[in-house]
Amino acid sequence: MKVMLGAILAAGLTGTMIPSAFAEPARYKIPAAVADAQDFQSPDRVQLDGWIGSRMAGSESNRLAKVDIDRLLEGYRTRPGRQSWDGEHVGKWLHAATLAWVNTGDAALRTKLDYTVSELSKCQLADGYLGTYLDKDRWTEWDVWAHKYNLIGLLTYVQYTGNQEPMQVCRRMADLLCNTFGDTPGKRDIIEAGDHVGMAPTSVLEPMVLLYRTTGEARYLDFCKYILRSWEQDNGPHIISRLRELKRVDKVGDAKAYEMLSCLNGALEFYRATDEDPQILEACLNAWRDIVNHRLYLTGTASYREVFHDDFDLPNTDDVGETCVTVTWLQFNAQLLRLTGEARFAEQLERVVLNQLFGAQQPDCSAWGYYVQMEGQKPYKTSLDGNCCLSSGPRGIALIPIFAASTDADGLVVNLYEAGTAALRLHDGTAVTLITETQYPASERIRITVNPAIKKEFTIKVRIPAWCRAASFTAAGQKAEPHLGPDGYAAIKRLWTPGDQLDLNFPMEPRVIVGDHLNQGNAAVLYGPLVLAADDALLADTGLSIDSICLAGADAAALRVTPEPAPEGFRTWPGARVFRVNAIARKTTATVKAGAATTIRLVPFADAGGTGARYKVWLPLPQPSLGPASIPAP
Repeated sequence: MKVMLGAILAAGLTGTMIPSAFAEPARYKIPAAVADAQDFQSPDRVQLDGWIGSRMAGSESNRLAKVDIDRLLEGYRTRPGRQSWDGEHVGKWLHAATLAWVNTGDAALRTKLDYTVSELSKCQLADGYLGTYLDKDRWTEWDVWAHKYNLIGLLTYVQYTGNQEPMQVCRRMADLLCNTFGDTPGKRDIIEAGDHVGMAPTSVLEPMVLLYRTTGEARYLDFCKYILRSWEQDNGPHIISRLRELKRVDKVGDAKAYEMLSCLNGALEFYRATDEDPQILEACLNAWRDIVNHRLYLTGTASYREVFHDDFDLPNTDDVGETCVTVTWLQFNAQLLRLTGEARFAEQLERVVLNQLFGAQQPDCSAWGYYVQMEGQKPYKTSLDGNCCLSSGPRGIALIPIFAASTDADGLVVNLYEAGTAALRLHDGTAVTLITETQYPASERIRITVNPAIKKEFTIKVRIPAWCRAASFTAAGQKAEPHLGPDGYAAIKRLWTPGDQLDLNFPMEPRVIVGDHLNQGNAAVLYGPLVLAADDALLADTGLSIDSICLAGADAAALRVTPEPAPEGFRTWPGARVFRVNAIARKTTATVKAGAATTIRLVPFADAGGTGARYKVWLPLPQPSLGPASIPAP
């Protein structure tokens, strides 16, 4: 997609610098063989200034801008690195920081990007090697993986800055891979060059496809086809065949979630680039359905101990919710949304962003958690040592603007509801700006002011959240009856005049999910798109803790869920809310007797544990032994 130049319109993030002109990402020499159903945007075209926008701004200023570049480059300047996967951090940082810079235009971050690219390039060896291993240890663990992230980071930098110097670095890396690995005599087996039945090294498929499309060099495409063949070798992970036949991600390779999803993202890039094998899309859709139906946590993450397990084997603790998995799952849904244009993938994007992704990010945005579980304490860290997720989390945050609002053949598409401005272009080139006013998810009301360059008929598609039972719409002051299309979006087609307002109302209600399988006897409370949790810091004034409470019942009426402004310590954005619910004391404490009725406050999972206190999503339901309790009046 080529983004046209133009003056940016107002509405940015507090404390950020808004570009004076839109970025124009470089065209690919090789156009996509499969047209995207949704045209994802350059990050500067969508400026967000609500809750999501505050998390994005914090990620740039408190994390990306403060990363020690010398630490990122340490393992390259003095091989080997501190840990076997040390080489992945700099490429991940380049990817996230480039997208963040495009969004904000921050000159200081651009200077840091330029320096990092220059210094990383100096670390490339004469034969093209850009990993952190000694010569004797090459191609044994994670150095193909590091080349993957270096390619992703450098190609993203080239695409948005126009600086072509790093392309030679990318070509030399890729040529080394092509000359080293293959299924012809004299070459090494890439499956044996890394962990997890070869899924780690073969995930280099994603940037190799992008390099092929950037350069037009057939040898890079040939290498991608070799990777696909390697998956189906006797010693390979059998990614496509098993997903087509068994339709279960836990039967692929060693079921390692992060590496598998990375490979699937590469497979979708190959499918987009070539349209040679429709079985790839079939396999990826099978994987998506299996994860959503059998292996997804309420908060939108997947896997524990970093691996996909049996159906509904979803414990609340035991290294649950690796942030690398969360981000790669986000990317997978974004890829499928681009290719298919179906709202079900946008639904998952909202779920994972507002819950697990933000829950893994410390509320001040300076640190990230590795495993962010359904209960416990958030393990926030700022040190890269032993923490691959600290570099993955900011990538997920930086990707949000590319899919928050979009375009398709019919007009415009709104995927996420957030205050801000989206400067878009219809397929015929007509400029349309959407200005959104809302405090969603604290508010059910969303007002979108539609400003086409000229009065024009086109369609605006909006996603009715799956939890919403009674959505309503008005367009230019008149009640609108949108058409629900096969893509799952509510489509409003009309002649739009500059200044027309589209008002959406998604009444928010509490929902109680009664646990099954490993959560029998427990329940979780949700409000709109938010998963809620108990937090010891909010329970302190009741004399109770997360271990000494249960919910007052299994239905929303018994709980009387009531939102209220968040108190100090949980007021992470202007619309921050906590939710008062009816509960029962399970244990006698110094101030409360077992069985006594009480009220407690729950907090969105994104902010739960943000003060360092313990938190818990799945809460016990009352047991007969507690006896009757008088439920407090509302």
